[in-house]
Amino acid sequence: MVNGTTGSIQDSRPVSAKTSSSFDFANRPPSNYPITALPNSAIGNLSRTDQIVLRHFWDAKYEENKSRDLHFLKFPFFPQFPTHQDLVPYCEIYHLVKTSPGAKIISLGSAHGVYIGFELFSGSQLHIDMDDSWQNISHHRVSFKKYDKMLKDPASDSAFKAWPKPLTIEFLEEQYQRWMLDLTSLCWETAEVRELGGSAAGGDVGEGSVDGDLKDDML
Repeated sequence: MVNGTTGSIQDSRPVSAKTSSSFDFANRPPSNYPITALPNSAIGNLSRTDQIVLRHFWDAKYEENKSRDLHFLKFPFFPQFPTHQDLVPYCEIYHLVKTSPGAKIISLGSAHGVYIGFELFSGSQLHIDMDDSWQNISHHRVSFKKYDKMLKDPASDSAFKAWPKPLTIEFLEEQYQRWMLDLTSLCWETAEVRELGGSAAGGDVGEGSVDGDLKDDML
C-alpha cells in the first residue's frame, strides 16, 4: 500500500497532511491580487512569451511611477536665429525650476515645441508668474501609461517591431532609462492643465500654499 500502510485512501496520505507543512490548495481562499491572463492575440510581432515579459515589466514600472508628480512646460519652437525676446521666457523659467527647492529638472527636449520637464517633491514651493509678453507657453501633467492604453498607441506597434526578440527584462530596462529622460516618449501620457489666471484674491500665492503643485499665474 502507499506509504507502506494499510487502510483507506484517506489514511494513505502523507503524514504531513493537516500540519503546518501542508499545502491544501483546494481550500485556499482566492487571492487578493489579479493574475495576469495569458495574451490571446498578436501584438506587433511579439510572441506570447514576449507579451508576458512586457506586461510584467510594464505593470511593475507603472506601480513605481504612479505616485510621481511630473510636469513639463512647453514653449514654441525657437526660430533659426532666436532673439533675446524668444529666449527670455525659457531661460527665466528654467532658472526658476532649477533653483526651486523641491523641484528637479529631469528632461529637456522638443516635441511640437521646446519643453522643460521636471518633477516636484513634497514641500515644493515652485511658483511661476507668467509675463503678458510670454506667448503660447503651456503646462502639462505627465503620468506613466497603463499597459492597455500603451498598446493602443500607434507608436507602440512600430516600436515593438524594432525591438530585438526575444524580449528580455534587461533590454526593456535599457529602454526605460532612455524614456526617463524624455517625457514625450512611449511610456508617458500628458494632459494639458489650463489653470492660467490670477489667484482668487487677486494677489500673490502665500508661502506654503503650493505644497508640491505647480501654479501658473498670468499677471
